[in-house]
Amino acid sequence: MNNKILISTLSACLFGSSMALAASGSITITAPADGTTVSSSDKIKLVYEAVTGPEGDHLHLNVDGKRMDVLRQIKGSTEIDALAPGKHQICLLINTKAHVPVGVEKCISVTAK
Repeated sequence: MNNKILISTLSACLFGSSMALAASGSITITAPADGTTVSSSDKIKLVYEAVTGPEGDHLHLNVDGKRMDVLRQIKGSTEIDALAPGKHQICLLINTKAHVPVGVEKCISVTAK
């Protein structure tokens, strides 16, 4: 009986805290719009704003699942190198100082032509 209580308590602490962190942050990507077509020969200007929450420190910029940049500026813009023709996913993730994701991310899809 005591083991069940211990496991329940530990689970609540571990999983409950990450859910609380996720609920306390947000990311908005204002440009480019989700589903936009971009030029495969031009850099892409990404405009964003984040609320990191109590544990968040910075953002990771991922393109197609690969980290492209670490953004210390929580609100602003950055440039992404031109993308090869095709569909791509651009994501921003809030991370701790130790580069651990807190569970908040925002992704958009673009098609490069």
